[in-house]
Amino acid sequence: MATVTALEPQKRHPDRVSLFVDGVFAGGLAADVAADLGFEVGAEVGPGDLAAARAADELERAFKRMLVFLKTRPRSRLEFERRLRRYGYDDAVVAATLELLAAKGLVDDDRFARAWIRDRAALRPKGRRAMAMELRLKGVGRERVAAALAEELDLSEEELARRALGRRGDYYRSKGEKKGRAALYGFLARRGFEGAVARKLTDEVFRA
Repeated sequence: MATVTALEPQKRHPDRVSLFVDGVFAGGLAADVAADLGFEVGAEVGPGDLAAARAADELERAFKRMLVFLKTRPRSRLEFERRLRRYGYDDAVVAATLELLAAKGLVDDDRFARAWIRDRAALRPKGRRAMAMELRLKGVGRERVAAALAEELDLSEEELARRALGRRGDYYRSKGEKKGRAALYGFLARRGFEGAVARKLTDEVFRA
């Protein structure tokens, strides 16, 4: 067995400590991890203890990175997994981090899908098929997507399109009828609205 001879706070990372075993630097650890594992000056540790500490520290760092990733908006499970893999974590760390996020209620694709649809409908409306495709690309299952659309979206396709169009009518009319019609129809089509709805709103704008 070896002995922990020092735990020195790191100047650039005050939430981390430098671990010294038998007077030799053995790596950095999150201070919380060191405390949880009972690493203190005088404690005896073996190779297995050090390996467990490194694994726990890597999980802690991965988890904190995902908390930063989560700050801008809710994330799907697949988005978390992709980001973890982009950082180069192996399968075991990815799985453990996802499990920890789920245990803390931070991974929930049902909740994510509902929040995504509410935000889309309020801030940047798209057609139902487009919203469904976005969620599918983020790894949300087909049944979850359908349930979220049914629960959260009480607007018709036409109402969503009108909300997306907003006050842009004058802008498209200023282009002239031929170019304006094409541009407006294209805008609605790119937002995923059905052709019949896009044509109806385009006709209305140019009858005004």
